[in-house]
Amino acid sequence: MSRLHTFVTPRPDAALMQFLVPVNRWLNLHGVPLLRDLPVLGRLPGFSGVADIREWHVPPEHEARLRQALSPRNVSFIGPNHPEFFTDWMIDKELSARYAPQLASWATHTVVNGMGAAMQRFWLRNNLIAQIPGAASQAAKQHSVDWALQGHGVLLHPEGAVGWHADWLAPLFPGIAELALSAHARLQAMGLERLPPVHIVPVVWKLRFLHDETRAIRRELLWTAARLRLEVSADADLPQQLFQLLSGVLEREASQCDISLPLRHEQAYFERQLRLQQQLAARLDLLAGTEHAGLSEGRRWSKVLRESRDESQRQGMKPLLAAWERLQRLAPAAYSQPLLAQEQVAECIKRVRNDYCKGRLRDTLNAFFPRPAGPRALFMRVVEPIEISRWLREQSDNSAAALVAQMRISMQQELNSLLDGLHKREPYWTLPNPLISRA
Repeated sequence: MSRLHTFVTPRPDAALMQFLVPVNRWLNLHGVPLLRDLPVLGRLPGFSGVADIREWHVPPEHEARLRQALSPRNVSFIGPNHPEFFTDWMIDKELSARYAPQLASWATHTVVNGMGAAMQRFWLRNNLIAQIPGAASQAAKQHSVDWALQGHGVLLHPEGAVGWHADWLAPLFPGIAELALSAHARLQAMGLERLPPVHIVPVVWKLRFLHDETRAIRRELLWTAARLRLEVSADADLPQQLFQLLSGVLEREASQCDISLPLRHEQAYFERQLRLQQQLAARLDLLAGTEHAGLSEGRRWSKVLRESRDESQRQGMKPLLAAWERLQRLAPAAYSQPLLAQEQVAECIKRVRNDYCKGRLRDTLNAFFPRPAGPRALFMRVVEPIEISRWLREQSDNSAAALVAQMRISMQQELNSLLDGLHKREPYWTLPNPLISRA
């Protein structure tokens, strides 16, 4: 088995982790005061911070809730939402520095194990656990349970890959629930008189621009359209430019898969997107056959593709599945309201850049270190932790799927409440939504 797909135990280095706290805080999050506000220097990552988060807001009662859950006397699994690549990782590190210095975090195997031996050692010393597909993940899960039982806590993003939709949570993967249930079962098997509580601690955060960043967002949109050679009207308003960019991408996906779509004025964007997804799904079903029929469609096709030894089947499924997965990331539920926020337009552009702009140094840098359009404030909320033994007593369905379904509902409710509060303080949804009506 290749090293990429072999679990390697993290070896946290307290001195290194302590050294990286101020580096992350200033280089990646906050930037350098005064210098970060200068016209030219302010756009350089070393001065403004890669994630450019100037403010950090956590209500005292939510902070107390998180501190209590992360007490060494508890067994805790932290589950934040996952709206942005890199930024979320930096927030994870700041959360760890503030509340749980020995917290272990999950990351994709391509980061932990896929960047060479030296970088692998660095990530392992930072207490990162590689999320590895297939049977090799069992060792990572075992280590996570062991670490949480020592009272240090484990963090993983249950949405899985970044979706670039900050106001809506995608369906959660069951991994965090499986870890918590496994930890609870392990404690019960020990036969202790008094068991330490096992918690899942859902966390949500929202990043909001401090100023009107329409001009900067428009520049990035037009750059992205030019990079992809898509037609976008320079004199159109921002929502219409977003519609033109996303429609161009959708039509290119359809053309590459040899699928015809209705014209832009004949159907709304999401209706055309659904038509393309349905046709891709029909072709994938035909190629995959009935194997792994009990799994959801995306997981079933991925498993068939991963296990197939038929090269023609693999070659037929791979581009179709990649297109289907990219389309899934622009979920109608995330943009169903009549008005959008500037942050939602910005995240759509980031999603397009991440998914379609490949091959150049600037593309690679953007993929690993995406820069926001301007400085932002972070608003964090901690949902009431789910205590596993109580949850098991109260629920008739004790499956991991039921647990993450409840977790997702509570996280979305907390996020909606947070967004409503932000809207009351200052208008949030202000731009017409071009994706739900005909052009």
